[in-house]
Amino acid sequence: MSKQFELLQPPSDGISKLKFHPTDDTKLLVSSWDQQVRLYDVQNNQLSASHHDHKAAVLDIAFSHDIAFSGGLDRCILAWEGYSHTREIGCHDGVISSLEYALSANLLFSGSWDRTLRAWDSRTQNNAALVTKIEVDERIYSMSARKSLLAVALAGRKLLIYDTRKLDEPVESRESSLKFPTRCVRLMPDGQGFVCSSVEGRVAVEYLTGSAKSNYAFKCHRQPAEDNVDLVYPVNAVAFHPVHHTFVTGGSDGAVSLWDPDNKKRLKHYQGYPTAISALDFNASGSLLSIASSYTYDEGEKEHPPDSIWIKPISESETRPKAKKTS
Repeated sequence: MSKQFELLQPPSDGISKLKFHPTDDTKLLVSSWDQQVRLYDVQNNQLSASHHDHKAAVLDIAFSHDIAFSGGLDRCILAWEGYSHTREIGCHDGVISSLEYALSANLLFSGSWDRTLRAWDSRTQNNAALVTKIEVDERIYSMSARKSLLAVALAGRKLLIYDTRKLDEPVESRESSLKFPTRCVRLMPDGQGFVCSSVEGRVAVEYLTGSAKSNYAFKCHRQPAEDNVDLVYPVNAVAFHPVHHTFVTGGSDGAVSLWDPDNKKRLKHYQGYPTAISALDFNASGSLLSIASSYTYDEGEKEHPPDSIWIKPISESETRPKAKKTS
């Protein structure tokens, strides 16, 4: 297995998200606080294209098969077509915090601090792209789309699950079992449940109503300190392996952990990254893991290492769940 490597020409300010193309293992999309969206060819370690058409920091990105989308502090969603020109899809009344493209519905979903969830038909070439606008109770922090499901994490620890084919009301609404604000939510690849992480070094594995499996939560991304007190770090990112359905978490401790949710075990621990892990994503085949090491300002303004993106080859044996022992 070849060693991980650092991408050349990384963003010059905080890296907000990483997204691999849904079918092309070599294309990685990156958003950042320097107002740019970048497309990398990870196979050849080169920056393929970029655009600087946002007027403020870009907080999230999404991929359809042939279009890249972005949104952030300037409140507008841009579609990057052919990686050559952008056009505006629509806008929110507040910061756009989250974007997800649901391939099954051909819809782009945007979540905002204006307390709305909006669905857009990106194929529409005029201002009629808005399909629906849903008012929610709080600011949207994170979203995840899988198959026909959309998970939405709100401020106040509330979680909503929608069926993208019928958006008039959520199919489930619940409060996170974690006691602190949600940083990231990711649906399981099989659609049976989701994983969410918090600012307080914990992760919850939760199953949808009707599943025979039990919910649970666990501590992670902590370091022992003096007087038997742990240093607790936010868990900023979660990503599922597309084949084996194990998942990784990334924390402000600069480490990445690989977990087996069925056996409730940590399989691997990757550490030594320069600073906080701000974003993670597997490519479509699960052979590569992209890792953004980027200071997340949990400790305010201070000197910190430059932002970097790491591409880590991942083996089958690493990500495959361990067989349960039979007595």
